[in-house]
Amino acid sequence: MNTEPPPQDKGGVRRRQVLDAAARCFSEHGFRGASIQRICEVAGMSPGHVYHYFRNKEAIVAGIVEQDLQKTLARIQLMRERGQAEGVLAACLGEVDTGVARCAGDPARLQLEILAEANRTPDIAALLQQADRLKRDELLALLRPLPALRGLSATELKARVAVMCTLFEGLAARTLLDPTLNRAATGRAISRVVRMLLEQPEET
Repeated sequence: MNTEPPPQDKGGVRRRQVLDAAARCFSEHGFRGASIQRICEVAGMSPGHVYHYFRNKEAIVAGIVEQDLQKTLARIQLMRERGQAEGVLAACLGEVDTGVARCAGDPARLQLEILAEANRTPDIAALLQQADRLKRDELLALLRPLPALRGLSATELKARVAVMCTLFEGLAARTLLDPTLNRAATGRAISRVVRMLLEQPEET
């Protein structure tokens, strides 16, 4: 059986190969310690091949950010589809454990490295901010029809979405500070907070 990807897909496969290698190198050695040569060695590619797809490390980070954004948008779309059958709230709660595993697991180290570099590099910060806006816009569109949220002001609804995002994004730092963090218990606690945010109408 031929397992070679179609010719038109080879570029995409090579790009993902570089991104996966870079993610591993950034996690293990930091952004500054992960040279292009090191990334080439992990990817099993020559520098010429890597530079064919990415002009520098910042472009590789942009690719990682875009790849992560597409994964997040796919999870939101999955919640939207599940919400049609089981309700949006149930669909959101059903994703909590997946979110905890993703934000408190091995990808957390990469997230912290990219955030640290964003603090030093305005272009990377702008990339992360743009991706975050797109993610929050999709979450707002998903959650706005919930009965308890229909009467909320735009400011209040955005604040609740921001809190939900923070619950997960903060797990990267929390896991670094407390490696013994119980993910199952943390997931249950986050579920309780998410339920409160999505079921409680605005106080008058």
